[in-house]
Amino acid sequence: MDIKPIKRINISDQVYEQLKNQLINGVWKPGDKIPSENELVLLFDVSRVTVRQALSKLTTLGLLETKLGEGTFVKEITPGAYMKEIIPYIYLNKDSAREVLEFRLIIEVEAAGIAATRITDNDIFRLERSLRRMEEYQNDLKKYVDEDLHFHMIIAKSTNNSLIIQVNNIVRDIIRETIRNITEEIGSEVGLKYHRLLIESLKQRDSARTKENMREHLQRALEKLN
Repeated sequence: MDIKPIKRINISDQVYEQLKNQLINGVWKPGDKIPSENELVLLFDVSRVTVRQALSKLTTLGLLETKLGEGTFVKEITPGAYMKEIIPYIYLNKDSAREVLEFRLIIEVEAAGIAATRITDNDIFRLERSLRRMEEYQNDLKKYVDEDLHFHMIIAKSTNNSLIIQVNNIVRDIIRETIRNITEEIGSEVGLKYHRLLIESLKQRDSARTKENMREHLQRALEKLN
């Protein structure tokens, strides 16, 4: 017999889903004040603790904000808020890491080429400092991963293209987890090598070479996962 245990559904999750749907469907719009905790307790017929848990989750996601003495209000909903919700439910194994790398190949290669034509001396200085920190943090995975991500974000910001910067900000947490996954799998030497090459081609403002370095960097990581 194909019988599976019955799963108990968390009550606060049910409240959270219903509140979130009010936001998604536009029932509550940005700037609107939502019902108070007391009103929500009565509406859902649940405890105050349950309501607070649901509201806390929505606030953490950046969908709601509480103003002292005024109440809870709807914030402007952005794609980044939904990405934050997705991340905890994603286990970044080899397959998902591969998909993120393929996405990065599409976005970051062209972005690197643009950055080479617009990068400033101060940006170069920041990249060199980031590289030194990565070399220093090779035995500290968390610090190394954070600095690796920071390096790529500097390049994205160097494009001076608001859309490229925003896309990178939206997916930065997923990229961070992928970098961690890859570093655990293949180590740091390959990444450090290509970061050095990227700095050199960016210094020369060589767009074609910078694109090629970024492509090889991400492609090499992709091959290592296969």
